[in-house]
Amino acid sequence: MISPIEDRLDAKCIREGMTETARARLRHLTLLHETDSTNAYVLRLPQDQQHAHAVLAESQRHGKGRRQRSWYSPAGGNIYLSLGWHFAEVEYPLSTLPLVSAIGVCKALSRAGLENHGIKWPNDVLVDGRKLAGILVEMQSAGSGPAIVAIGMGVNIRMPNAESDDLKLAIDRPWTDLASRFGMNSEAPVRNELVAMILDETLPALELFEASGFEPFRADWENLDLLYGNTVELEQDGPNPAGRARGVDPYGGLLLEGADGEVRAFHSGEVSVIYG
Repeated sequence: MISPIEDRLDAKCIREGMTETARARLRHLTLLHETDSTNAYVLRLPQDQQHAHAVLAESQRHGKGRRQRSWYSPAGGNIYLSLGWHFAEVEYPLSTLPLVSAIGVCKALSRAGLENHGIKWPNDVLVDGRKLAGILVEMQSAGSGPAIVAIGMGVNIRMPNAESDDLKLAIDRPWTDLASRFGMNSEAPVRNELVAMILDETLPALELFEASGFEPFRADWENLDLLYGNTVELEQDGPNPAGRARGVDPYGGLLLEGADGEVRAFHSGEVSVIYG
């Protein structure tokens, strides 16, 4: 079993675990004992320190997920990572960034030895229907001209006792962690190794996205898309549409084929698979 000392976040170990090309892209690496949220920390930095700045915390007081949900962030066992990025010109829809970021996390998990994981639109990484990781992209500015984004990535590595009252109150959806997927005494990666892998995948992906948009990632998305071909319902304000999932549009919207055969795109909401 990996001890807390062996798995303590360490900037030197993270940098040494990265490829040379990824290290060259990473401008700043900040490790915090605690913060309100790593995304908020990035967005508070002076603008000249935000680009390619990775921020990690041992715990978050106010971790955030999609749709104003909180992200349960206990100390000392998981990954709470945010990466700041400046887009000088916004030529491609930034609405696809969560998808690109989720692909990077999935690739890092594959390198770490995980199998049978994929993405539930738009950015939840699941294993056997249980959430392992999530992404939250926040922007300080958007539209034409420069844009500043903070890409938050949370990965469950070693969660507390699943039967604890605090955990049951904090998380109302099925979840899992890497320790339970690999087994406590197996070759599960330590956090520093996995952080290095995530940065290896994410940093070059952001450069490619800035140059070419989402299309270079479409094949990866199709391979990881857990919804494609399933009948799903989308919970949103107003009527909840349902249909067969048909991938995503160029803006990252979920494509649903209705009973009439028409395919429509939806850009927000909580999706669930309809069984039976």
